[in-house]
Amino acid sequence: MKILHLTNHLNTGGITTYIRTLAGEQVKAGHEVFVWGSCGTCSGDLKALGVSVLEDVPCCKSELSPRLWLTLPKLINILKTRSIDIVHTHTRVTQVLAAGATFFVKIPFVSTAHMFYKRRLGRRLFPCWGNAVIAISKVIEEGLRTIFKARELPPIVVVPNGMDVEKFRAKFDQTDRDRVREIYGYRREDFVVLSLCRLIPAKGVHSLIEAFAIARKEVSEMKLLIAGAGEPVYVQRLKDRVSELGLEREVLFLGNESEIEKPLRAGDIFVAPYLWAEPFGLAVLEAMAVGLPVAGSISGGLVELLGHGKFGLLFERENTSALVQSLIQYAKDTALRSAMGSAAQQAALEYTSRKMYERIQKVYENVLKERA
Repeated sequence: MKILHLTNHLNTGGITTYIRTLAGEQVKAGHEVFVWGSCGTCSGDLKALGVSVLEDVPCCKSELSPRLWLTLPKLINILKTRSIDIVHTHTRVTQVLAAGATFFVKIPFVSTAHMFYKRRLGRRLFPCWGNAVIAISKVIEEGLRTIFKARELPPIVVVPNGMDVEKFRAKFDQTDRDRVREIYGYRREDFVVLSLCRLIPAKGVHSLIEAFAIARKEVSEMKLLIAGAGEPVYVQRLKDRVSELGLEREVLFLGNESEIEKPLRAGDIFVAPYLWAEPFGLAVLEAMAVGLPVAGSISGGLVELLGHGKFGLLFERENTSALVQSLIQYAKDTALRSAMGSAAQQAALEYTSRKMYERIQKVYENVLKERA
């Protein structure tokens, strides 16, 4: 099968990670895979997997952009000359572009809903979902059905995000915990709380800092490791607050770390204090895959991912007291950490990249069968 993925750009991010994971499995299965997206930091990773990258395209944020529509003849030509069997879109802009191209070249396309969408005028007039929608979590499916009318939506299939669990665990196991903690400046007795995310207000790291300041009064050996970059103004706000609290020696801002197994290896627990309805929670899944105990806010797909509390502690979002209690509970209860870490690691096996591929392949096959 010849598969073409359409996205806006190929820079680091959730959508690009999703495409890289899925495309890698598709290539392993013997499919010919193409990815259309503006050149970015992940272009080389895709090529290394054996994916044909079509990156000489503009990065457009609006479906009304003239630059986008100027690429339509090029896309139509690719569909014809490469004999593409199915198109898989990942953003609103590429959904509209695919709808335009497949009007001229009669092949099906599907969309992955990576986030929650608003029912704007353009979406009502031109839904452009394709022949099927893949929702990355049940909460996304519920959101689509709540926001849009049934006639505006094609069939929806829930296919959770996946990752190469075994490969990721192998990299984690090969990382020397003592050495990493020494580099970060931690002692053996320190209890390290890890946050790994893009630093934007919706991720709630400011709430975590406030909770940490309270919790460490009861657990003096508690440290906070914040990995990731983000909005400069927000990052500075976080650092300023840490200074105001006099916690510069207890909180480490690591910045971007491409080898995320290192901060995961250094941490004792992973905290996701998200303040919005998180569509899925890939960083949480990565922590689960390596057996790191997780505490997450009751926020969108996190509840589903953490098994409604069976695979990690849950707390009400924006509830600092509840977050404080989760931090203290984990810090003081070694047995709880061990039980939750083991349960999370086992649960992560349901989210392998192979299972993700197999479920999406069935969507493709059903769409092609119905189209035939």
